[in-house]
Amino acid sequence: MSSPSREASSSGNPVTNVSSKVDATLEMSIKDGILTDDKGRVGSIVANRQFQFDGPPQAGALYAAGWSITPDGNLALGDQDVFYQCLSGDFYNLYDESIAAQCHPVYLQAIDLINC
Repeated sequence: MSSPSREASSSGNPVTNVSSKVDATLEMSIKDGILTDDKGRVGSIVANRQFQFDGPPQAGALYAAGWSITPDGNLALGDQDVFYQCLSGDFYNLYDESIAAQCHPVYLQAIDLINC
């Protein structure tokens, strides 16, 4: 998930990577600081610091607004673009802070999806 920074294109769009969209692709968009997935669920940081999508956000969610894309093309919450992938069995969960020794910092880089 982590990759080197890329310069923004001449159009001012910080998203410089493109990928093919397939049925299982998680598609997200940001409008007015609200992050939503293609099913209309809101991206939020919940009480245990985990990043997840719910519709509507869980009661007690810590953050459900303030999302943006940095000039380097990374997803950010407020002024923070570092998230943490934490091993949980044989998969990873994402958090906005390190919650345990098995957590590692990552950048979530935005990608333009295209139909191929």
